[in-house]
Amino acid sequence: MQRVHVPFDGPTMAQIDLEVEKSGVSRAQWLSSAVAQYLAHRDALDGPDLANLAHDLEQQKIEYEKLWRENQQLKRDITAAKKSEETACSDMGQLTGQLGPLKDQLAATTAELETSRIDMDLLKKDLAHAVDTIKSRDQQIAFYEAQIANLVQSLGQLAIKPGQEEVKAKHWYQFWK
Repeated sequence: MQRVHVPFDGPTMAQIDLEVEKSGVSRAQWLSSAVAQYLAHRDALDGPDLANLAHDLEQQKIEYEKLWRENQQLKRDITAAKKSEETACSDMGQLTGQLGPLKDQLAATTAELETSRIDMDLLKKDLAHAVDTIKSRDQQIAFYEAQIANLVQSLGQLAIKPGQEEVKAKHWYQFWK
């Protein structure tokens, strides 16, 4: 292995020493690895590849700016979504508060409806009974009318003359002649 002696100015040597302390290796090892890395990447830094790298760097900047704008838009969208969520939660709380009285009202209305149904069933039974009673009374009336008609007919056939004294006293004789 060959040795190379290179002169460095004060600030460069201070920077090298700082890097050597950070890496925890000797100054010779650090300089050797720095030169090896430089030589490995020298092709990327020389000639026409430098123009390609500049072009790639510009495209990366454009892509970065595009992603940054998208990121900012997403942050605004997230903020708007959080506000919408808070509003929805507030509305949901209000609606939940209104739901309790509405449930109570629904229960009361349901109880009233059930009571009304029971009352309606009772009224239907009463109506059916009343209709049956009316039919029964109509049949009795028809029966009594038939009986009265029979009695009137029987009386017409049995027409009894009034007594002689009664005929003279009331002048009924004119009707029986």
